[in-house]
Amino acid sequence: MTVEMVLNELSLRTLAADIPTARQWMSVFIQTLRQATRSGVKRVVRTQDDINSIQLAPEYPLAKWRNDPQVNREEQRFFRSLTTKAPFWTDVAEDIKSKFDLSDISYRGNVAPGLGFAWVSDSLAVSLLSEPIWNESHLTLDIIQLDENDNLIEEQVNVFHASQTQHIPAHINWIQNQIRTSVRDGGDLWQRRDDLFPHLEFCPAVKQQMNILRYGDPMLTQVKKRLFELEEAAQNWTEEGFNLDTLSSKATPESDSRLQNFQNQLTIECPDDQWRLFSLHLRMTPGAWRLYFFPLTPGTILIGYVGQKIL
Repeated sequence: MTVEMVLNELSLRTLAADIPTARQWMSVFIQTLRQATRSGVKRVVRTQDDINSIQLAPEYPLAKWRNDPQVNREEQRFFRSLTTKAPFWTDVAEDIKSKFDLSDISYRGNVAPGLGFAWVSDSLAVSLLSEPIWNESHLTLDIIQLDENDNLIEEQVNVFHASQTQHIPAHINWIQNQIRTSVRDGGDLWQRRDDLFPHLEFCPAVKQQMNILRYGDPMLTQVKKRLFELEEAAQNWTEEGFNLDTLSSKATPESDSRLQNFQNQLTIECPDDQWRLFSLHLRMTPGAWRLYFFPLTPGTILIGYVGQKIL
């Protein structure tokens, strides 16, 4: 997967004191985007749909900056080229709202849909350095959701972030790994499963479940992310008794009532022709998808189901 950039709209809430300051903020921002693209990030910045009306300073919207004769013309041209190559992230978010609710994601108490979209799509969040809080290479987001039993679940996740060129070197390994493990869609992920996940074994039904994941679907990113977590855990599992704490994400078993009600759906044929009852699962955060797995033996984890919550 190529890494795109997503503009953090929260960094635009603080106006510059004057137009020269706004120009300086944008210049630093453009330098950051240039450094990111030199490091392998795709020349795309997803923005919200009303970006041209955003105020950078009093009576100085972004639309004026784009045509300001005192702004470096190459900076204007570069920014325009990045923001016209991709749909608005708000349009994409509308397409995926049945899978993700970005309103569940916040940063320091503020709903942060842009940062949330950057996280679910494994993109690099980029900000204007308008406040000291944006001078960080990683931002911690809060996610609040209801689980299957309507219990409140709170989770924190980190999003890769940059607001100045000095932040980019911290992301080089991540960017290169994203490019190395790139997959077009769920079918491609299935075809490359042996290379990407040598310690995971996939039940036959998973092939069809993966095939519905299309190019650009952030759920594809989430599935791949969870599979890599399980691959790492399986690789490091050397003794009897699988430790769930080795997983980056929280894994939970099904309740006794759900195991009883959905025993048929959760009893899945495995690659060794055995049928096993799958209970442990990971959530796709945020969203209603689940990934069911079965720790088989040290070094091997079975993947039994990837898809919508079983109802």
